[in-house]
Amino acid sequence: MRLLTVLIMINMLPSPMSPAQDKNRNKPPETFSANAHVKDDAAAAATTLRIHIERYASDEERDKALQALKTGGSSALSASLRNAPSYGYIEVGKQKWTIRYARQQSTPKGRTIVAVTDQPMAFIGGAKVNAKPREGYDLALVQFDVDDVGLGSGTMAAAARVKAGGPAGVEVDDYASEPIKLVTVRKLLQ
Repeated sequence: MRLLTVLIMINMLPSPMSPAQDKNRNKPPETFSANAHVKDDAAAAATTLRIHIERYASDEERDKALQALKTGGSSALSASLRNAPSYGYIEVGKQKWTIRYARQQSTPKGRTIVAVTDQPMAFIGGAKVNAKPREGYDLALVQFDVDDVGLGSGTMAAAARVKAGGPAGVEVDDYASEPIKLVTVRKLLQ
């Protein structure tokens, strides 16, 4: 397991996009494809994710998620997310996980997108592709950067827990010993 600070994990920073940018090009629904690669000392695996986002969280929804995290930790955030509406889904093969939080933020070269599910997608670690579940690792999240064309890369925590802290207010404890890399992320035409 590794503890890291993800600068925009739940993207608690204000000003996700300027109104002109959002109106003209980064308006949901939008779908992304990403090749996911994971490797540890014993094995390696790859798959393709489909990330479909119907909508992005408002500032009020962001504040509600952050408040749940600050007051009750990862378990409170998980409970809050289970009651949240669907923002879209993450699909791998024939399996789908509901996105319960999605946020975008502009960057100098494009934007960063974060999507969080209210349940883990896989327990990768312990030299096994689908290792034994551990209590408290009850979320999954993807974070990726895309340029103005819609191409980019990112990371994924298929099973994670979060806590308040770090420069952006959120720290992620990933079940896996190495991050899942998202390569060749691309926005699909609708």
